[in-house]
Amino acid sequence: MNIIFKKPVRIFLFFLLFISQMQLTADDQLEKKNIDEMIDRYFTTWSNTDMEGYESCFHPNAIIHFERNGEVRQENLSNFIEGQKNAHANATEKMKEIPLFKKIQVDKNISQVTVRWKLTVSSREQYGYDYFTLIKFKKKWKIIYLIFNND
Repeated sequence: MNIIFKKPVRIFLFFLLFISQMQLTADDQLEKKNIDEMIDRYFTTWSNTDMEGYESCFHPNAIIHFERNGEVRQENLSNFIEGQKNAHANATEKMKEIPLFKKIQVDKNISQVTVRWKLTVSSREQYGYDYFTLIKFKKKWKIIYLIFNND
């Protein structure tokens, strides 16, 4: 069965499609902005040794993996946060980690984020990547999965 629409109906349908696409794009842009701010908070709280704020970036059931020299290690959130607290407590100099660039993909309530970062300790610099999976939890973006590595 062929449906033939008259010109005014076709224009109206095109207009509806265009408006709905604009809204989808606007919603995606708002979510990307919210995610970008959350990722900035993740780096800022860590660098400021605000481990409470840092932990609040994670979903309570988050899983963390890290790769070093070809070996992969997994930690639950509480062990990971404890390790981060210890790293700051045992550091002889202030550590600061900043995102250099971010790639954010959003699909409704799930997001994938890749971040290239730089860690500075005194005059030493180290680089690496964080790969996040985020989930919208209680109307806020939270890290549910993180894997990271150093160059």
